[in-house]
Amino acid sequence: MVKHLYTVWIKIDDTLPWIELKGEYLTKKAARKAVEEFLNNVDVKFVKIPENKRNIKAVVTTKVT
Repeated sequence: MVKHLYTVWIKIDDTLPWIELKGEYLTKKAARKAVEEFLNNVDVKFVKIPENKRNIKAVVTTKVT
């Protein structure tokens, strides 16, 4: 019998690629729980930028704790 492992990929929006989270899970239920925990620990930062400066690069980092 072949065992299947699951991993989690997330897509934030269409401008960013799919991101694979660390970890492998034996069931979809375990993977879903890991995603819920990940989403509960996501940090969001709002940054004010001057109107005359539109050239800004954003960096996305993720960390599963």
